[in-house]
Amino acid sequence: MTNIPQYKLSVVYPQAFPLSLEKNLIQDLERLSQYSSLNSIELTTISEVGIRRDAAALLHNSFEEVIFLAGLPSFKHLAFLNASGADRVRAVDYTKGLIEEANELGASAFLVVSGPDVEPLNRQESMQNLKRSLIELLAFANSSYPDIEIRLEHTDREVHRRQLIGPTADSLMLITEINDFGYNLQLNLDMSHILQLDEEIYSTLELAKAHCSHFHFSNCVLADITHPLYGDFHVPFDYPNSEVSSHVLIKTFQDLSSLGYLDEARKTTLGIEVVPLNGDDPWTTFSKTIDVLNNAHTEAFSAPSN
Repeated sequence: MTNIPQYKLSVVYPQAFPLSLEKNLIQDLERLSQYSSLNSIELTTISEVGIRRDAAALLHNSFEEVIFLAGLPSFKHLAFLNASGADRVRAVDYTKGLIEEANELGASAFLVVSGPDVEPLNRQESMQNLKRSLIELLAFANSSYPDIEIRLEHTDREVHRRQLIGPTADSLMLITEINDFGYNLQLNLDMSHILQLDEEIYSTLELAKAHCSHFHFSNCVLADITHPLYGDFHVPFDYPNSEVSSHVLIKTFQDLSSLGYLDEARKTTLGIEVVPLNGDDPWTTFSKTIDVLNNAHTEAFSAPSN
């Protein structure tokens, strides 16, 4: 096959190295910068100002794109964007502070999540709260940090995380309504979340094509509800009885290419969100994940697509 689409990867650092201490961040970033397959990194809040300053300098020199992940600190502080009243205002104010930190780190993208799902009768009100919060955050970012793109990550609604956003169709409806006001809210899709939503990868990518600038390669266990890693644990791709096999990865690369996600001009962020198993060395898991994806990419374009 000619014109094989090239790709570079991002890594969701807090998931790939869940036990790494903040004091080890600079050393970890230096090591990650040596991986030729990586050009981007996804980070979350850094509490120590000195480490944050050093990280910003290293990130500027070593990575093409920095994505700030607001979900983890937002959950920790119960700062849910779909909350109501004073809780919603507090969540927006807290998230604005995270946008400021993202700017300090040189981030060009800022990833938010919706907050927990509610009873069906209250879902419309919760969605309107989320819409209002996102518009306020977009207005803040556009006026103060116009180089930062705001992205909304969808997750499952019924399996594990049980977030308001949620099914892809609902996500896109909300994004379209917001962008009709002149904003550019984008969607982050995640393989594990797509499967937990009982959606199909190709059709989801096709549906979201106009509004998705960020895609996570990830895996999950869904076949056995009693399994201790059932749901959104982002197990490695070789995990027994998991959903994302090498064949699925190959097909996903082909889908991404056929739908234009891998076009050079589009510059879709392709992230790795894989968590090492308890007791496994995270660097070994990470290196193996890189190899699995590179092999899938090679196989995807070494023969005609199905």
